[in-house]
Amino acid sequence: MSETRPSSIREIADRLGVSTATVSNALRGKGRVSPALALQIRAEAETLGYVPDHAARALRTGKSNTIGLLVPNIGQPLFPAFAQAIERAAKQRGLAVLIGDSEGDPAQQDFEIRNMIARGVDALIIIPTRGTTVMPKSFSVPVAIIDSAATAGNIAASDHREGGRKVARHLIELGHDKLLVLAGPENSLVARERVEGMCEIFVSAGIQPTLKYSDATLEAGSVLGRELDLGRFTACAAAYDALAIGFALAVRDRGYSIPQDISLTGFDDLMWAQIVSPPLTTVRQDLEAVAIHALSFVTGEADASRIFPTDLVVRQSTARPSAFSQGDKNAE
Repeated sequence: MSETRPSSIREIADRLGVSTATVSNALRGKGRVSPALALQIRAEAETLGYVPDHAARALRTGKSNTIGLLVPNIGQPLFPAFAQAIERAAKQRGLAVLIGDSEGDPAQQDFEIRNMIARGVDALIIIPTRGTTVMPKSFSVPVAIIDSAATAGNIAASDHREGGRKVARHLIELGHDKLLVLAGPENSLVARERVEGMCEIFVSAGIQPTLKYSDATLEAGSVLGRELDLGRFTACAAAYDALAIGFALAVRDRGYSIPQDISLTGFDDLMWAQIVSPPLTTVRQDLEAVAIHALSFVTGEADASRIFPTDLVVRQSTARPSAFSQGDKNAE
């Protein structure tokens, strides 16, 4: 069986009658190449099945053109979405992404960081495991931390605190004053900022919410939904969509209806939030903007940290409290 010979930049240049430097610049998105010519070059490269020789480039430049991305738990639905956003941004810069999973273990996080650096990544983007501190200056490559504004060394994050405020304002405007907050893990700076934002608004309105701490998982939300006395509350605000959805499934099994008996909000706007019944009112992060800024920082295109705004997405899981949920058992 014969093997197809990989095409080269020289072959693309000869076919189009341009220099190899022009082809190289067009494929990397650099240099002064007209948009029309760049499009023609990329189309020809695709036709020929051109694949860059990253090993040769690494030998020439001393760089691997690979970014390491470390997430705390790839099994949690938010982190694959982050990974996709970072990979899209990296591809636009001609970079590859090597993904590592800390599995929620600080020791595994340390191992993955050392392993990625040993594999020659040019930079690291790290979403830290809860309860850990990553010191960017202690590593030999540029490092961007994605977490919260309160995290040491944070480079890109959503405005989690303001997102929490938006949730609280929404529930108060609907008339809720008996609030349950599924606060997530106590050692999470992200959860803490979200919950503090909520509580800031609730307390200023004279409302003392009930806080329940747990892991940030469907299972944890389900346990809380099965065990709590729901008659005490007209609304529940969860620090994570996963908590909210687990809670929703459990309270439905107990015969409660959302939002007729209790309104419910989440945070993150995962895909599940749109397909659960009823669709979940939640807070959407701009993952693309966070990813692009983190990548820009480690590639030297940006030199400062940024906090990105969040949006409240109102769906069918929130409504004004019914007379029944406020305690009037004779309400029709």
